[in-house]
Amino acid sequence: MRLAIVVPVKSYARAKQRLNALLSEAERTRLATAMTQDVLETVTQLTGYGRFIVSDEEEVLELGRRLGIDAVEDRARQGQSAAVRQGFDAAWAAGFAGALTIPGDVPGVTPDEVRDLCESRPEVEVMLAPDRERQGTNGLRLKPPHAIALRFGEESFRLHAAEAARAHRSFAVMEIAGLACDLDRPEDVVAFMKLGRETATLQLLRELQVLDRVSEIASRRG
Repeated sequence: MRLAIVVPVKSYARAKQRLNALLSEAERTRLATAMTQDVLETVTQLTGYGRFIVSDEEEVLELGRRLGIDAVEDRARQGQSAAVRQGFDAAWAAGFAGALTIPGDVPGVTPDEVRDLCESRPEVEVMLAPDRERQGTNGLRLKPPHAIALRFGEESFRLHAAEAARAHRSFAVMEIAGLACDLDRPEDVVAFMKLGRETATLQLLRELQVLDRVSEIASRRG
């Protein structure tokens, strides 16, 4: 079965608002840029799959094009579910019978981890990789790409499982360390840094001495 990998990426200017107590606007932009670069470079190491990036920011789309990834403009601009749906629709139109999505803020994910999510248990129609709290969805593989309605956002892990049951689709879960660590909140940043995967994102966070900032914030609150 031909499978496509879809990466939705927010505009850098809107990225990581929940880290505003930890990072300045300029630093959040640098972080979003580094994360996107890391994720896309991981995707480019995978051969034999379709590769799509979805964004409403031309700079992001151009980065994808330079890396040999098909660019899909996010015309809906209605959040992650709408962005992924546009990517999945593009994959289906291009002849891919299955599609997988990972977000642009999981810089610790490795090519082997993405490949495992692509290839493990090929008979399963809905395969989900949760975040570290098993609340969100950081990896979702659908066969076919329109197998279920997309429900990214709060409690998407539970909602995607419910959609699979509603649509009578087979469903399974994979725990993947690199996908469990997205970077939405300060505690997520700490978990990612403890994961210790050498990436441009990790180098930037070390440069910014983010762990010291987290400790300082915690001490003020304590």
